[in-house]
Amino acid sequence: MDIRQLRSFVHAVETGSLSAAAVRLRVTQPALTRQIRLLEEEVGAPLLVRTGRGVKPTAAGLDVEVRARRVLAEFEALNAEVRARVAEVSGTVRIAFAPSIGAALGGAVLERFLALYPAVRVEAVTVLSAAARDALLRGRLDLGLIFPDPHPAPNLRLEPLWSETLSFVAPNRPPWTGRAEATLAEVLAQPLILPGKAHGLRAAVEAAAAERGLAVTVPVELASMNLQLDLVARGMGCSVFPAAACALGVAAGVLRVMPIADAALRRRAVLAWSRDYPPNRATLALVELLRDWGEWLPGVEGSRAG
Repeated sequence: MDIRQLRSFVHAVETGSLSAAAVRLRVTQPALTRQIRLLEEEVGAPLLVRTGRGVKPTAAGLDVEVRARRVLAEFEALNAEVRARVAEVSGTVRIAFAPSIGAALGGAVLERFLALYPAVRVEAVTVLSAAARDALLRGRLDLGLIFPDPHPAPNLRLEPLWSETLSFVAPNRPPWTGRAEATLAEVLAQPLILPGKAHGLRAAVEAAAAERGLAVTVPVELASMNLQLDLVARGMGCSVFPAAACALGVAAGVLRVMPIADAALRRRAVLAWSRDYPPNRATLALVELLRDWGEWLPGVEGSRAG
């Protein structure tokens, strides 16, 4: 039983006509009839009877009509309350995206948020997670969609969102052209262009290598995702990234992204904000939206984090 079924039934009773109710609700008559039939199946009794002039409610239909009107009234009141709350949300929210998250999902997040809360002003930046954490602790940012530090500060609140798989990224040239996957040993045998050791992605690679007793060779450390991928495309080394962050390079034919066949390298994306600076209503609205990312956010290839 849902709102569409109740609304279809009530309008049919009000108008005394399935065709008139369909016109009022701007649906086809077969669609409206189907909703009423589904409602009748739910309650286990016929609710309308056809007459020479249209339709009228049965005895059971009269009972359902009374309660359906109450439900619809409550639903409309709830809608009005939510719309009023949305209209009241204003102010500024300052958010930082980790580079790979910003590249893959930042636009979709901001588009959705500003469509729901047009009175809010957003100040968004893309910075490494370590820099975002520092800015949050200093009160220079309200919210971060980032990756956590292995040893987080106690006054930084972290809320896991999703967990994503890290893939091997190589220049789209031999010996990688046409390869479908790579082993961890093959990955670690390459010169890897990675961020510094304080970065969560670097920590994931180092941990996987340590488990196998293998070394990691990093000739170039970079704090820029775009520059890392540019150097990979130029054939100066390889790297490890979530596949979505490499989409532009893959589309341009300069990068090859492969799963690591024998190792599960993963990292968690988190919402982060400071316990020392209470969030405003705009920030809380964005937090609530991101908590429900699985319902609306495209392009997330990971799974919900625990």
